[in-house]
Amino acid sequence: MGDLGIIFGLTIGYIVITTLVGVWSAKYAKDTTSFMTAKNLMGPFVVGVLMMSEFIGTGSTLGTAQTAFTKGISAAWNLITLGLGYLLYAFFMAPKFNAMKEYTISGALAQKYGPGMRTIVSLIMIYALTTVNVSMYTGGAATIATLLGISIPTAVYIIGVATIINVTAGGLRGVGISNLIHAAFKYLGLIVTAIVAWKLLRANPGAMAKVPAMHFSLTGIGLPTLCAWTVANIGAVFSTQYVIQCISSLNDPAEARKASIVASIVIVPIGFFAVYIGLSARALFPNIKSVMAMPHFLKVMGPWEAGIVTSGIVAATFVTIMACKIGATALFMKDFYIPLFNPSGKHQLLAARITSVFIGLLPLPFALYVPGLLKTIFFARALRTSVAIVAIFMFYMPFIGSRKAAMIGLILAFIGTTLWFISGDPWGIDNIYVGAAIPAIVMVGDWLIRKMAGIPSPAMELKP
Repeated sequence: MGDLGIIFGLTIGYIVITTLVGVWSAKYAKDTTSFMTAKNLMGPFVVGVLMMSEFIGTGSTLGTAQTAFTKGISAAWNLITLGLGYLLYAFFMAPKFNAMKEYTISGALAQKYGPGMRTIVSLIMIYALTTVNVSMYTGGAATIATLLGISIPTAVYIIGVATIINVTAGGLRGVGISNLIHAAFKYLGLIVTAIVAWKLLRANPGAMAKVPAMHFSLTGIGLPTLCAWTVANIGAVFSTQYVIQCISSLNDPAEARKASIVASIVIVPIGFFAVYIGLSARALFPNIKSVMAMPHFLKVMGPWEAGIVTSGIVAATFVTIMACKIGATALFMKDFYIPLFNPSGKHQLLAARITSVFIGLLPLPFALYVPGLLKTIFFARALRTSVAIVAIFMFYMPFIGSRKAAMIGLILAFIGTTLWFISGDPWGIDNIYVGAAIPAIVMVGDWLIRKMAGIPSPAMELKP
């Protein structure tokens, strides 16, 4: 078997095995609740790893390595700010969400702001999660096609079929077990690549000295970008549906806090590995395209090493796609299908599986026919940040903003953030700030107007 055959065989074998793991997990998904939450089946450490898996797609490896190639070590802030987000989540949000006994972000907010809020939040989150998946299908397929020497459409279908089978069969437990394997292989792929880079640098001792000095600045990406990343990543962690599903599978708020701390700890090293690989690529291969900062090392690896790294890159694609699919499925079932049709338990599970298939198929035409249409992971995080702002008000400033103000704030945030993004972020103001500011301004404005008029906020009368 040639080198390409070994790489191809290892990668396809990896995809088949992780897909079969999801199918095996079908025996644990006996009803809608176990399909969506895997209640009491996973401990805090496992859940913590699963929580961080939502954010370790190709953007956190290939993207961070690419940014390190062009901007330097400051690219690590992408993962460091996610770690900060999970640390804050551990103490301020996770215990409260767990105590609410809700496995959807829309359901949690509806307890404060009424059923209308459930619909608005659910639509925004489904849109945001689908946007992420289109981006992941497109970028992941392009990467896999290049690495395996197959066509992009073929790579798209491989991603679609494998992730649909996994989510549809195993539910959250199936996704969880598979994502544990994906997370492990992602780490393994980064470690193998970093070791190869280290050996090459030892053989070329003067290479790193040729890297521009600005690459070693902690703020090389620019303070505006760093601030935008911080707001976007914290906001996304605070409101991500998959994270809340993971939190709701734990027994109590204390376990929820532990899981969030685990997520905070295990996600940060990924940034350092990716940055080291990107910097090493700049030193060793200064004339390559930045997007090849990590993949170029495959050319100087043995076939078995390259097979492991390629599997790790595949894992990075699958891990986020499956998290988004199970999250969007939960929102659609809990907020639309079950209230409208009130099906029996058996039919709920069947409907959840059919829904997961549809949600898995939805990104396919965009990824196949409009490649690169939505390179908008941070735009999707901006939308989720809008929801996070309302959640923060709900938990810590419940006296600010009525039901109507919260709903209007989210609707305007969705419209405003989308238009701002489409307009190319005018005046250099990132759309993340628009997404965070609009609901806050609307809710605080509503509170001030009511206070001056002597009208109590209806939100004060609601009980969580």
